[in-house]
Amino acid sequence: MSKVHRWGMILAFIVIVVCAWVGIRTIFVEDTNATVPAVTGMQLVDAVDALQKQGLLAKVDKVDSPLKADTVVSQNLQAGEKISSGKVIILRVSKGGSIMPMPDVSGLKFEDGVKRLNEAGFKVDKVVRVTDKTVPANTIMAQNPAAPQQVAANCMVSLLVSSGVTGSGSFVTVPDLGGQDEAGAAQLLEQSGLTLGASSDVASASAPEGTVVSTKPRYGAKVPAGTAVSITLASKPAGQTEPAAMTPGTEGQDQSSDNAEPVRKVVVKDTEPSATPKPAKPKSEDVKPAQPKTAETPKAAQPAKTEQPAKTEQPSAAKKMAKVRYQVPPLTKPMSLKIEMTDGSGTRVLKDSTVNGSEYISMNVNYAGEAKITIYLGGDFVWQDRYN
Repeated sequence: MSKVHRWGMILAFIVIVVCAWVGIRTIFVEDTNATVPAVTGMQLVDAVDALQKQGLLAKVDKVDSPLKADTVVSQNLQAGEKISSGKVIILRVSKGGSIMPMPDVSGLKFEDGVKRLNEAGFKVDKVVRVTDKTVPANTIMAQNPAAPQQVAANCMVSLLVSSGVTGSGSFVTVPDLGGQDEAGAAQLLEQSGLTLGASSDVASASAPEGTVVSTKPRYGAKVPAGTAVSITLASKPAGQTEPAAMTPGTEGQDQSSDNAEPVRKVVVKDTEPSATPKPAKPKSEDVKPAQPKTAETPKAAQPAKTEQPAKTEQPSAAKKMAKVRYQVPPLTKPMSLKIEMTDGSGTRVLKDSTVNGSEYISMNVNYAGEAKITIYLGGDFVWQDRYN
């Protein structure tokens, strides 16, 4: 019995060791028995079939691309990489649809560039104006997406426009606001580097109610950038509100208000992630309680009055943060992307790597004083943002 008992203990020990080895291998050691196939450029059905043959799974991410629908634009793991079976491979697949060539508007006047983009079927989403000594005022310096390339028909275009040597001293042309409602007028003025001033009403039987009939300064006038433009909106003539013939006009009013809704949706005020306006409120509120303190400090010692503002300004400067967001345009092959920042502390590289088409870059970066973010794609300058 003692010999049987001894052999039983030995077998039990061997079983425990084997089970422990299998468990450790399963948890900590990856079994690289599958090879990632090259599926970029293949149709989605064929790509999924190729992955399944290697024991891999596929996750599909639809993106805008000049390639025809259901074509694999890129894959998150490189072909030939050894991984374990059952892993998920992310495939970026083209949405297809209408693909159009992006016109080149760099070097054109802002109004001419917007007109050319509109004629090509594109809309301007964001306009960034920067001071530049070498480029004449109101000239388009860069665009995103850049030309030439094939992009989706519904692609929104951002423009980088020069404000000349002194940003506020450059002159721009008052755009045509006729027929726009107040929200649409505000958007066009903002894109042109102007602001919306006072609004007034005037009775008009020819123009739809709530639309712009005149501006001050007038359309086509050359005014300094940042000028406030006053608008006059059409209202119902007082004598035409009672006749029954005007009753169907309420349907036209509903339609005009319905048409105004998409315009209001397009006016996205937070085109630039606004980290500054939010702290601006507490700053204005903090000034009120700070006044009694400054009134009390002179009683004790007047020099302390000059020291307190310096202490309150330093933390606010340290909290400046630039939110960098960039969408890589659709590419036929990976390209180099370089993002540089220049601020009070000097110039530094934020990102220098190779990216694929439609890749989204997002990062938050601290800066001091004023900052300039410059983006190069494939070695070419494509975009620039300024942060104050």
